[in-house]
Amino acid sequence: MKRIMKMLLVSLMLGMGINAQAQDLGDVINGVLGGTSSSDNLVSNLTTVFNSKKQATQDKIIGTWSYTEPAIVFTSDNLLAKVGSKIAANKLENKIQEYLTRYGIKPGAFTMTFKEDGTFTETLNGKTSKGKWAVKDSKLQLTIAGIKALKVTTQIDGKDMQFVTDATKLLNLFKTLGAKSSNSQIKTMTSLMKSINGMQAGVTLRKQ
Repeated sequence: MKRIMKMLLVSLMLGMGINAQAQDLGDVINGVLGGTSSSDNLVSNLTTVFNSKKQATQDKIIGTWSYTEPAIVFTSDNLLAKVGSKIAANKLENKIQEYLTRYGIKPGAFTMTFKEDGTFTETLNGKTSKGKWAVKDSKLQLTIAGIKALKVTTQIDGKDMQFVTDATKLLNLFKTLGAKSSNSQIKTMTSLMKSINGMQAGVTLRKQ
């Protein structure tokens, strides 16, 4: 894990124009954190730890949901305690929102309605598309014509439901949500997620 953290931090700082080759891991971390001794402020309220008891069952998914914000989920609270994981989560949340905003997926502009008959409709800026959904092996499976079926991890907390997936399926999730193209931002997000094993990313929807 220490090696992964070092690789992640070095890559982040190279992107910021900082030369980290001669620094040890402690100096690297302090440099990224701006010399602070605490990194708690780097994690926004969008970041959570996965809880299998909160996975959405079929009856809880039925209804209309509206996009509110990106979502980052770790499979272990030990990962969330690592500085490298916190930095990656913070950057990833920003990248996800940049990407989704480009395609109009922002609060109030995107909704999904799941029906009892196994179909769903999604509306993005007044345009509607349809697909099929099912819960299989505790995963929500979304199918839209022309796009490979996607299984996502769900987590419900109050009125909020998170759709998250791993790095290899992130692009398919965005395609399913209406973002039809890929760009360098997707590569950045995928790279960050692969650097931290156990990190999943996606969106948060709120029940209407």
